[in-house]
Amino acid sequence: MVAVRAFIAVEMPSELQKRLAEVQDRLRRELRDLPIRWVRPESIHLTLKFLGMIPVSHTDEIVAALRGLALERGPFTFVVEGIGCFPDLRHPRVIWVGISDPTRALGAFQRLVESSMQKLGYPPEDRPYQPHLTLGRVGREAAPAHYRRIAEVIERTTIERLGEVRAAEIVLMRSDLHPQGAVYTPIARIPLRGSP
Repeated sequence: MVAVRAFIAVEMPSELQKRLAEVQDRLRRELRDLPIRWVRPESIHLTLKFLGMIPVSHTDEIVAALRGLALERGPFTFVVEGIGCFPDLRHPRVIWVGISDPTRALGAFQRLVESSMQKLGYPPEDRPYQPHLTLGRVGREAAPAHYRRIAEVIERTTIERLGEVRAAEIVLMRSDLHPQGAVYTPIARIPLRGSP
């Protein structure tokens, strides 16, 4: 069985990628010499659903389910602002920029995606959905002193509103893991209702 690692996402517009790169540059200067792998700005995306390893033979049914969803829903917007870490500041593993969902359209759409994929046999997440854009991942070799420094920098960093994103399409994305970081390749782009 040939399988690929895949997820469903919204890509970021190029103008926002530039602003995210500026945020990364600020953080990189303050956190230099720390074991952090920074995500390439052009690869930063909003994950709606991580599928894990999927058989290549299942991609058609996943795309068909997403096309069905896209026929029901038009584009939606969300705001990119704020900064934080997962799982928390004491043990930062992922450094992210936040997403706010003032119209709640993103949350509603993500629940539809989750439900649609559950019908195809992909289990729902056991944690509530927390939309975010990953800027960097802290290496396993990080020491407690590194965690403290990251926490100090994140706590004193303010990320004002970087922009509003209008999501007019979703992407089924393939993820190939390499030592220098993941490489993402679109499998299918699915425009939302009314989008060209």
